Amino acid sequence: MNLLYSTFIREDSAAKGFLKKVISQCIVFKKEFENVYLYISRREEAVLYKVERDDMLKIKTFRYNTFSSFKEGSSIRKIRGFLRYNSFLKYLNEIIHLYKIDILYMRSSYPTKKMMSIVKNKRLIKLLEYPTYPYEEEYKKIQPKLEHILFWNNKPKKIEELVDLVVGISVEKNLKLDEKLILIDNGIQLDSVKVKKQNKKNYLNLLSIAYVSFWHGYDRIIKGLHEYYKTNPEKEIYYHCVGEGSDLENLKTLVRELSLEKYVIFHGTKTGEDLDKVVDECDIAFGSLGFHRTGLTGGSPLKAREYCARGIPFVIAYEDWDFPKNFPFVYRIPKDDTPVDVSQVIKWYENLIKEHPNYSTEMRRYAEENLSWDAKMEPVIEKIKELAKEKGRKPTT
Repeated sequence: MNLLYSTFIREDSAAKGFLKKVISQCIVFKKEFENVYLYISRREEAVLYKVERDDMLKIKTFRYNTFSSFKEGSSIRKIRGFLRYNSFLKYLNEIIHLYKIDILYMRSSYPTKKMMSIVKNKRLIKLLEYPTYPYEEEYKKIQPKLEHILFWNNKPKKIEELVDLVVGISVEKNLKLDEKLILIDNGIQLDSVKVKKQNKKNYLNLLSIAYVSFWHGYDRIIKGLHEYYKTNPEKEIYYHCVGEGSDLENLKTLVRELSLEKYVIFHGTKTGEDLDKVVDECDIAFGSLGFHRTGLTGGSPLKAREYCARGIPFVIAYEDWDFPKNFPFVYRIPKDDTPVDVSQVIKWYENLIKEHPNYSTEMRRYAEENLSWDAKMEPVIEKIKELAKEKGRKPTT
């Protein structure tokens, strides 16, 4: 069968983690279905790729209207985004028919009228993924009012009634399931992640890698460093912040206010070998420390899985069911806004490396056995096959 993965996220944005996830899912789908395509947005155009075993072959680009007559401004950007989304959906409908798509997998698809008309296609097997599920609390706190009006004018439940399966990246356990809902956790494409080098030095480097937003809570690290250095410690600690994002300027301002310029390094976006070099020099990584700011208590962020695959111990402030309580390479701190207790994190890390001198190898092995996208997507693929049988669908030749 022919599968199309459609997502209205920006391929050219600085938020590379989301893109890695989408490509990894597409590669898993390619192992099961004859033809797999990825349809994704950019700033001024949409792009259609054909997914090969380990490559993405660009087939076609679809130019959006530039809407250059509009002046800049936050409200105008949202309106322009809405118009781009309508163009995106227009081309999506054309692709479905031109490439004889059997399975439509949708991520970041807003339930506008045009989207609703596409999912009414009864011939398609339709899946809708929510990157955070349940999504209501996060949406209320993150989405501006204008975007709510433009994109959310049809309630999500309406589109859920028309699709065959809802795939939720779960942030809560013990949710009430129905025949249309399947919950999975985020995974990782292991062959794209290098295991870090272990190195010893007389100081420690802390690390975060993210498209920095308020729910990452990295202000807690900076405030924790401020408290740490007030005690005149012997061991020097440095914090390396990798990535761009909406909260980055706030972090930089906080660093200046607390006079921590010597100890906090902002690297901007790093990828490939440049990112590997930074990770190799760091000792302890930080996942999200501010999930509670969105009303969530748990989840399966991609970055934590990447840290595990790289073999760097990490700190989190949420529930992550892929890492059991007795998993020694994760340190959990309170789910609140208190500064990170840097001294306690150091104590945990120093005990860890004594008890697990080969910690990077152990963490990588755990990732290989538990965190691959192949394992995470297996129940989704099995459900697609069941739906295909129910619809009497035969493989495309």
